[in-house]
Amino acid sequence: MNPLISIIIPSYNREKLISETLDSVLEQTYTNWECIIIDDRSTDSTIMILDDYSNRDNRFITITKPLELKQGASVSKNLGLQIARGEYIQFLDSDDVLAENKLEKQIETLKNENEKTISVCITSTFRQINDEIILEYDRKDYRNFNNSESYFDIVGEMGGYYAPESFLISKALVNFSGYWNESLTLNDDGEFFFRIIYNSNKIFFNKDTFVRHRDKTGNNLSMLNSFQKATSLLNSWKIIEILYNVKYNKLNSNYLDKKKWAVYNELKRTYPILIKQNKFFFYNQKKKDNLLYKFNKLKRRVKARLKIIYKY
Repeated sequence: MNPLISIIIPSYNREKLISETLDSVLEQTYTNWECIIIDDRSTDSTIMILDDYSNRDNRFITITKPLELKQGASVSKNLGLQIARGEYIQFLDSDDVLAENKLEKQIETLKNENEKTISVCITSTFRQINDEIILEYDRKDYRNFNNSESYFDIVGEMGGYYAPESFLISKALVNFSGYWNESLTLNDDGEFFFRIIYNSNKIFFNKDTFVRHRDKTGNNLSMLNSFQKATSLLNSWKIIEILYNVKYNKLNSNYLDKKKWAVYNELKRTYPILIKQNKFFFYNQKKKDNLLYKFNKLKRRVKARLKIIYKY
């Protein structure tokens, strides 16, 4: 028996790129899928392209987001989840691309596992569809994990995260973990997939397939161009920290420490008021930052004094 996979794609003004994404869905060697595209009321010709694919293959389901729903990818993904009939879920951005055997290889991994097992694969970054496909196999998280805590330990050591489109997960796990947090405008994917991994009991890494993630403008931390986004990033990590501490009860977590330092440094540069308003959350970062500042100041004073004494 081949279970149905629901592919959920949010789209908005993607007339130049979405055909490449949908073609990669059409080329899947695993054929028992439905592809739900939630269009966020595009103003270009995206909807005409989507209608063309729906007319060519009834596995494509195009939904124009109702006016009563607010814009945003998380809202679109949640609407897609409400419609999805599949036993498994594949989230896909409207400018990313699946390898043709992606669904086939990952469903083989999951078919005989329980609903809290997830499958991930290699991610290859590209800008243009004809770019050379480069697959790197030597990342420390490119392996199986028998529990979520060991995965977070590795991320605490090396940083990074699995790309959202690399996952294939059961809808039952999504229902158990909760839908996308629609109040977040930045790092909503990080918060969502944290909960997915957090509630999983096994992670299978599949080295025989891959996804292609289109390189946009850099990482999320470089996109703090509004106070709202900065607040969203902060709130997402507040949620993650609470959940992490409840389950793992660690006094010292390299995972949380590394991630919070990244947020702290960016907020210090862009919206320092948020650090001032969240002193308790950033307690360790502020303490170490102050000590480092004092140390460097003392080092400069000593060096200046030595120059006077030894005249060098």
